[in-house]
Amino acid sequence: MKKIVFFILLATISVTSYGQYRWEVSGGPTFSKINLDNLDTEMGTGFYLNAGYGYLMGVRAKTSFVFSLDLVQRSSEIEGLGDAKALQVGFNPKFRYLFGRGKDRFRAFINVGPSFRLNTNFEIGGLELDSDSYEQLVIGGVYGAGFSQMIGEMFDIFFEAGVMNDFTNNLADNGSILVNSDNSKFFDIYARVGVRFRIYDARR
Repeated sequence: MKKIVFFILLATISVTSYGQYRWEVSGGPTFSKINLDNLDTEMGTGFYLNAGYGYLMGVRAKTSFVFSLDLVQRSSEIEGLGDAKALQVGFNPKFRYLFGRGKDRFRAFINVGPSFRLNTNFEIGGLELDSDSYEQLVIGGVYGAGFSQMIGEMFDIFFEAGVMNDFTNNLADNGSILVNSDNSKFFDIYARVGVRFRIYDARR
């Protein structure tokens, strides 16, 4: 039993000793469109702010897991009613894969993962909806690609573009006073620029 415990402890230390950690902050525009069954909609412009913590597996590994907190404003124009605007906060764990070798200063990447967001505010045509008129929790997915460029040993800048889509509706099942639809899912195209601060050993 003692040997098994010692082996598990040794394996854990070995894995974490080669783990690399970093923080990242990014922001940019989002272009959102809400899908409704009975009304025509157009894409609107919002914003996206993100603060994330990444854990990289292995020495200069190509794979990593990033855990992000998000603030997103999603806006879409509804014909005859005006803009539909949702302000959301959420959590986005994602898997990231980097292309190129570990010592390259310029690297491309892709990332994918689920998103869990809370609607904190929802407006249609300038009228704020009651909280029971929209869903509190919205589950979706985020799929992005981009590239990063190292600046010195501790920083890099990156650009990312991608799409976000909802798996669940934003409006409540009975709709709202202005919109009666069984389908109220957002689809977004986003682009953002960010800065990463690496706190792992720069010699790795």
